[in-house]
Amino acid sequence: MNYILLTSIKKQIMNFSDFKNSGNVLSKEEMSGVKGGGTCGYKGADGTIICGISKAGALFMLTDKGDRWCCDSCGTSSYCG
Repeated sequence: MNYILLTSIKKQIMNFSDFKNSGNVLSKEEMSGVKGGGTCGYKGADGTIICGISKAGALFMLTDKGDRWCCDSCGTSSYCG
């Protein structure tokens, strides 16, 4: 059997204001990219292409007729890339 000996582990708790002022916070533009604000796309089986929409908008457009949608992979898609 393998045993792991844990010695004292130092835990450090940072207040939100300390974190906010630390310079390790994303800008609003960077956060929008992370959250996917308007970065999704849709391609309908009928050829309709809509890029730069929200994920909810892309999913709303979907039917069971062979439609496609993308968010994180839109840059490599043939329709929104």
